[in-house]
Amino acid sequence: MDGTAGSGGVEQVVVYLRISEDRTGAEAGVERQRQDCLEMCARLGITDPAVFMDNDISAYSGKKRPGYLDLLERVKLGPSRIVAWHVDRLYRRPRELEDLIDLVEAHPIRIETVKGGAFDLNTHEGRLMARQLVAIASYESGHKADRIRRANQQKAERGDWHGGAKYGYGIGGVLIPEEAAVIREMADRFLAGQSVRQITRWLNRDGGPVPPSKGKSRLNVWHESTVGSILCSARISGQRLRTGIEDDSDVGAA
Repeated sequence: MDGTAGSGGVEQVVVYLRISEDRTGAEAGVERQRQDCLEMCARLGITDPAVFMDNDISAYSGKKRPGYLDLLERVKLGPSRIVAWHVDRLYRRPRELEDLIDLVEAHPIRIETVKGGAFDLNTHEGRLMARQLVAIASYESGHKADRIRRANQQKAERGDWHGGAKYGYGIGGVLIPEEAAVIREMADRFLAGQSVRQITRWLNRDGGPVPPSKGKSRLNVWHESTVGSILCSARISGQRLRTGIEDDSDVGAA
């Protein structure tokens, strides 16, 4: 059996991988999921399944997940089995599950997970199990979001650095001199009347500075949106932005 779609109701198997946060862009988390899911497919006698992936995208945030949307379109092609590392990789919001259940009315779906077993959305029992699991996952995500929000508020009140490394700063808000020099030159050019497009072209010259996307983008180039974001950022003047309000910070200006 393989994971391709076929005529006459031949089963197709798809694998879905997702990690909410990947700060390095190395895709290590989804790769671990891939290995475990493919091993499970092999145990089930499935070869060469179609694989869909969303890396560094939270299911709870409500952001569009291109890989998941493509998976749903593939499911519409015929009887399907979805293999995932855990059901909460597929969805963490009740609304998403209900959309999937609606799809089941026309397209039978069975879900196999590495952690958590299998359930059939075509049965009342399977739907009950899925709804219970997604209710728990949604509660956990909301509870975690509340804790993170409160911790970030405390950090802001103390003037502590928030989040990972940003261009111009290392982890913890430590200034990176060579990147700070690039930002100063960008600001000087902008104040002198150059457009964001002109500054981006200057950054992308031969021998120009390494862009923030290095290691995350195959192109490794500066984008106008990145340049505009840096120039408008509160942090380059030693401030921080929290819930849309600029706060004084003890971080040195770039």
